[in-house]
Amino acid sequence: MKHWQEILEISLVHPGLWPDAAINDRVWEHSVRTVLEDSFFERIEIAPIANPTRRRQFAEWLRVANIKASYLLQPLIFGKELNIHSLNKEEQMQAVKHIIQAMDDAVEAGADRVAIISGPKEWKGKYEDELNRLSDSLLLIDKAAKERNLQLDLELFDNDIDKKRFFGNSEMAADLMGLLEEHTTNLSLLVDLSHVPLLGEKIENTVRNTKSWIGHVHIGNCSIDREDDRFGDKHPYFGYLNGCHSVSEVAQFLKALVEVGYINRSGKAGLGIEIMTLAGEEPGLLIAGAKRTLLKALHALEVELIKDGK
Repeated sequence: MKHWQEILEISLVHPGLWPDAAINDRVWEHSVRTVLEDSFFERIEIAPIANPTRRRQFAEWLRVANIKASYLLQPLIFGKELNIHSLNKEEQMQAVKHIIQAMDDAVEAGADRVAIISGPKEWKGKYEDELNRLSDSLLLIDKAAKERNLQLDLELFDNDIDKKRFFGNSEMAADLMGLLEEHTTNLSLLVDLSHVPLLGEKIENTVRNTKSWIGHVHIGNCSIDREDDRFGDKHPYFGYLNGCHSVSEVAQFLKALVEVGYINRSGKAGLGIEIMTLAGEEPGLLIAGAKRTLLKALHALEVELIKDGK
């Protein structure tokens, strides 16, 4: 296997590590620069930037630091309770409008990717009808992404445990992309390791079901222990006592991604690290631990591939 720097574009998901950045300008600036100044990362995944002056400043920083950016619209979707597959047509179209407007901000901020999620699960709705409404909206959003030269990532989320999004499990993802693949150009899937246990799936099955449409991946941890303070989609550090993922699971995920061809395709495969800071935890220590976890997982993968003669 090639050296990891030749096959992976490593990114860091900024918002969860520095939650105060959303309300404190100094924290935002310091934390963003911390990521941009770290040569381990070739991409930063950033929450929407409301201030246009700051968006332009951020774009300049990207150019100077020679780093790429993804614009994460998940905070916007949660904050404004957007639902692009709503039973209410007006609400559905308003959600699409908000997302497309945020794409203009992404361009101004210098981003080349945007990430979105579905709305909440409509417990009284019919699956096929809701999937069709989602696909209708995604056609519009994909068209807007293409016009702005943005890659569009749709993230798989948990259905029933924490965030309770409509779109999440990998079989549904295959159904949706089967409907859309001949009609979209810039749409792909964002597969997050931390969401796999929340969906009750196995790592290999999730990757196999989505293999044809993976555009980006995240590695992260979660807890499915209902008695734990970090139960659900709270992204604790790797190796967290009541968590699901550490080195072996990250290596398993990477191996599955190699086997389906996501890693080792022509060009670098995008892989983002996502951790959330709990009160009292230091982002710097969390980042260092995540880097070591990833590097150990890559070493374990290489050893296994050599053993298998690959």
